[in-house]
Amino acid sequence: MYSTVEDGRALLKAAQEIHAERHGAQTFTPGTHLPLEAAGERIGLSPKRLRYYDAVQDLEYEGAIEWATSARYARGDKHYGITHAGLDGVGRARGERSKGGP
Repeated sequence: MYSTVEDGRALLKAAQEIHAERHGAQTFTPGTHLPLEAAGERIGLSPKRLRYYDAVQDLEYEGAIEWATSARYARGDKHYGITHAGLDGVGRARGERSKGGP
């Protein structure tokens, strides 16, 4: 049995890692486009499966990601950006404190 929440966290962490490899970790800020399909493939979560879709939907529901309205006419998969809540979640998953946190 899998956990949608755990899948979502793993997906978000992998997306952050891919972004850092491509652009540097310091550029991972609110609104940054997330390479979710590539992240899914990296962790073995096929973007063509319901499990991937459920993880993305859970992240969106929790407010960790949001649909990038600037990409509303883009083809293919929805384009999501990371939110402040999503950045906090990535930091917690890595054992770091978020800015302004306790």
